[in-house]
Amino acid sequence: MDCNRTAKRQKAKSVKCLYRRDEKNMPGSKREVTNAKEEGVEFQFNIQPIEIIGDDEVQGVKIVKTQLGEPDQNGRRVPIPIPGSELIIEADAVIIAFGFRASPSDWFKDFNINTQNNGLVLAAEDQEYKFQTSNNKIFSGGDMVRGSDLVVTAIWEGREAAKSIIEYVS
Repeated sequence: MDCNRTAKRQKAKSVKCLYRRDEKNMPGSKREVTNAKEEGVEFQFNIQPIEIIGDDEVQGVKIVKTQLGEPDQNGRRVPIPIPGSELIIEADAVIIAFGFRASPSDWFKDFNINTQNNGLVLAAEDQEYKFQTSNNKIFSGGDMVRGSDLVVTAIWEGREAAKSIIEYVS
């Protein structure tokens, strides 16, 4: 939602949020979705992007329509592509949402970066150098440390981590 709303604030002519499930099965803050709608973001549900169209520049997004099947292990109904429903939605820019789950890189273990069981990086604010990981030379903040949160929180943590890095290298 942060990216959608920021695009509107940066004077995008239009912003469409394409989502593979219906609104009821969309994760995240209902308040943020409402706020995005109020700011002019257009939501299109039961649509799954499958390809970005364009060679040197984005020209569109190829999508397939979906219908909802049975619930998955999290209780959200699984989107099922509808054969023959592909079409292209014109676009000149695309922002890809990666989701809310932590995705620790394989190289973390090679550099002694400890994570919680859910994959979030251990880098506490309450320590000598804020947001320092178990590898003294690596700092982390934002969603990789706390999970899904507001972009302003990630910006603040990034700034605090930067101050800690300066202290650490001094």
